[in-house]
Amino acid sequence: MFRFLPCIVTGVVLSTLSARANVYATDIKLNGSLSTITDAGANPVTISYRLNQAATLGVAVTIWQGTTPVAVLSGGTNMGLNSVVWGGTNDSGTNVAAGTYSLSITASASGFTNWAQISVDTNAGMPAYFPVGMAVDNNTNSPYYGRVIVGCPIHSGTATNVPVAAQMTGFYKMNADGSQADEGWYGNASYTNDDGGDGQVAGQIPDSGGYDPMKIRIGDDDRIYWVDNSYYGAIVACDIQAKTNQVVICDYPGVGGGDRGPSWSGMSDWPPSDGIGFQEFDVTATTTSNAAVWLCDNDYPNWGIWMFRMTNGVADTNDITGTEAVATGADLALVSSGGCTIDANLDIFVSEDRNGSAEIDQTMVFTNWNGGVLPPENGGFNYTTGTVGGQVEWGDQPLSTNDFSWESIRDTVIDKRVNPTMVALSLGAGNDNGGGGGIKVLNVADGSVVTVTNSSGTVVQTLTNIDWNEAYRCCAWDNVGNLYGASVSLNLWRVWSPPGTNSNTTVAVAKVIVTAALPAVQITSVSAVPTGAGCATVTINFTGPTALPVSSGFTVVGSPTVNGTYSAVTGVVISAGSGPGSYVATFSNCSTAFFEIELYNIP
Repeated sequence: MFRFLPCIVTGVVLSTLSARANVYATDIKLNGSLSTITDAGANPVTISYRLNQAATLGVAVTIWQGTTPVAVLSGGTNMGLNSVVWGGTNDSGTNVAAGTYSLSITASASGFTNWAQISVDTNAGMPAYFPVGMAVDNNTNSPYYGRVIVGCPIHSGTATNVPVAAQMTGFYKMNADGSQADEGWYGNASYTNDDGGDGQVAGQIPDSGGYDPMKIRIGDDDRIYWVDNSYYGAIVACDIQAKTNQVVICDYPGVGGGDRGPSWSGMSDWPPSDGIGFQEFDVTATTTSNAAVWLCDNDYPNWGIWMFRMTNGVADTNDITGTEAVATGADLALVSSGGCTIDANLDIFVSEDRNGSAEIDQTMVFTNWNGGVLPPENGGFNYTTGTVGGQVEWGDQPLSTNDFSWESIRDTVIDKRVNPTMVALSLGAGNDNGGGGGIKVLNVADGSVVTVTNSSGTVVQTLTNIDWNEAYRCCAWDNVGNLYGASVSLNLWRVWSPPGTNSNTTVAVAKVIVTAALPAVQITSVSAVPTGAGCATVTINFTGPTALPVSSGFTVVGSPTVNGTYSAVTGVVISAGSGPGSYVATFSNCSTAFFEIELYNIP
């Protein structure tokens, strides 16, 4: 058996997602690189990837030329890092023609009967000291697709006693399997001064008393957006590796760090009477002309939810007053401080953080705001929703007395921007009032709590509340339907998978480019001359490219089984044959084996 490996280099291609499920591949690399690699001796390509959980029904790595599959390889199925090698051949073992090839990884799993935790608390990237913000990169055209970002606004230690990672103020970057990011676990986005004017502490984001960074979102532009609530509030953005920053919108000019970026004025209760400002926000359509930042107030009285248009990643300086999207006092009775998220239809999901109050439902949705179209700049109060009762689709119904499963909502997130089906609420009460805490999951259709039924229709699980009695300040969804939460009582983050058999395909960001078709290679003869009991001198005559160096252009590898692991055969002598492009490989062998000739250093 003889295998010939072509010359391969890679370039860049957009990544896509073909199905929604809960097991998937991320962090796909070619020869250890997320982007273009160079041809270093025409070696085979090692395709590595991470699985967020075990693929119990297998992994298929498919090589494509356009829309035509040319080879399918079986990949590793373990949670975490896996790899497979492609030698540039199709499924028939023939070298592929010169051209451009893409690759996809399909992972499948039998799944679970109920929602189940799939993260491992002891994995290296799981600790998080007082986490209050988190998000998952759901951009399928990003090499960082599936990356988890957690924000921690309180550090342990002093400037002279620098704390260890997971105890520093800033961002923590993890892969979907809970491993730490390759470029480093911690990042401070070079954010040296907060909105209150405080400086950086020992290389960390400034110590702002637990208010920076707060809530986190990842935009379509692959940037991390976060709330700096050290004073009245600012939204800041940084790259996905948390190295550089840009102020998106700040409090107002002349206060603290408020003169560092675009500002606003004109809201009904501004500046906030108690100096708390906004702590919740969202960003939408950040790569389009409809980009917007949405601000949710945390004050009493409360100015509801305001929308400001964005241009080139920051608040548009021409949008001086912004537009009030939702007012308080009607359906949204008191505050908009329990988190807000807006979908592609401009449905506004918002919660009230009502500590100790369980008489009203605290989460609601205002549907199709302004007909699903952003109003022009400086809309002011012209497009206000919620000024009268009955404008919510669901969420204004009374709850039973002392139902503390709704207490202290700290984040509100939907499972997808387009046609969401579930909304998750993180609850920060923990053991307060004898209950509360955890993560509640609702159906977007009617606001009811998500349940799981068996084949006979009997409810076997109700998601009120996942991790009950643990305090969660933030939550998120990945692009395949898994639920994430970060707990300030556990000081770590966790992931839960929905039930059911599932499969998901991720397309790699990098392409494979075969630069030239290989010249024809022919095996002319194979012989074995016995040298003793069970041993023989093996001679393989073959033809190949004439420009290759005889001593280093070829390698003979062997395996005891045809589908086994092949390794280099020792003692092989390769010499020139009787004519141009003719070669002879000679070596001693003392066991039954299959051999392959690998071709390297192709000119």
